[in-house]
Amino acid sequence: MKLQFKIFLVLLLMFAGSGVFAQTEEKVSEEKNSVDSLLYEIQRPKTNNAAKALLYEHIAFTYNSNRHYDTAKDYFSKASTLYEQLGDKGSAWRMTELEKQMDRAIADDSNKKLVIGAIAVEVFVFLIVIALLVKRGKKQRHSNQALLGEKKKSEELLLNILPETVAREIQEKGITMARQFDNVTVIFTDFVSFTKVAERFSPTQLVGEMHACFKAFDEILEKCKIEKIKTVGDAYLSVAGLPTADKDHAVNAITFALHMRNFMLHRKFQMGDATFEMRIGAHSGSVIAGIVGVKKFAYDIWGDTVNTAARMEQNSEPGKITISETTYELIKDKFVCEYRGEIDAKNKGKMKMYFVLGPKDGSNPDNEKKTASLSRRSY
Repeated sequence: MKLQFKIFLVLLLMFAGSGVFAQTEEKVSEEKNSVDSLLYEIQRPKTNNAAKALLYEHIAFTYNSNRHYDTAKDYFSKASTLYEQLGDKGSAWRMTELEKQMDRAIADDSNKKLVIGAIAVEVFVFLIVIALLVKRGKKQRHSNQALLGEKKKSEELLLNILPETVAREIQEKGITMARQFDNVTVIFTDFVSFTKVAERFSPTQLVGEMHACFKAFDEILEKCKIEKIKTVGDAYLSVAGLPTADKDHAVNAITFALHMRNFMLHRKFQMGDATFEMRIGAHSGSVIAGIVGVKKFAYDIWGDTVNTAARMEQNSEPGKITISETTYELIKDKFVCEYRGEIDAKNKGKMKMYFVLGPKDGSNPDNEKKTASLSRRSY
């Protein structure tokens, strides 16, 4: 009886350590439903290879979380193949490393089965094996933590590339559709005479100063409900009012523009010719927004509103914010503006344009009086 009790105890401890009892019928059902949903999205004709790779990766993590290492390895391999086709060597290497971890996990499971098969030979051997399994169990937990860490990194990378709602849609559905947004405000910035100014800088200085400016814009942007779209050379394109609708899109956009203007005026005052002068333009209207491309895909916006915002920027002046009549009507109760008259805009004809001078309520988050004084002195 004592021997039988010891054998029973050893078996119970081994099963508990190896997780044999961990997977319930409910988890199996959840796993199947989750995988079936992801496979359905993969089979859809509109799902591109980049989205398929992410979906295969999520399927692999799902199987791994339930200790189906062989199946998880197969899906990591499929993700690796797609990443290779897309030219994403970093992600392909990461998938290969995860495949190796699956091989080690499979080997661990095989060893456990051999140990269980040897239970009838000697109880003493079981006791030694239990100690080994405990140690291996800790390693397995560390391995699972590493996998979760990789998954988190993958999600964070996706969120850094795309707006959060768009990234979540891709993770859940494997695809995102282009959408029209009827009420947004587009903001364009540009460094004045960039080509000539760049000649004064070494390559390292040029990139370093642009990075410092754009990094500051990125930090300001997060506080003003603005979505960064992209940088093109020395131009910085952003928009308010998407992917989440915002009735105050124009006010938020102009607040953001004032913060950027004030930052650059102050930086110019401190650094002189070691930095740039900047002009800003904004226009409100509708745009189409969505993802384009497969390799290094990006979230972008299109439409006449974007073109008009670019014309506002091109007809602005150093240290100034120029807006269209449409945007003026949306923000005139909140900001002091100066009518510039009708100005000829490329491919647009005569358009009414306004300078934004500052907020009407006297709010002064960036020392508005000081920067306004700098603006009058410098320009």
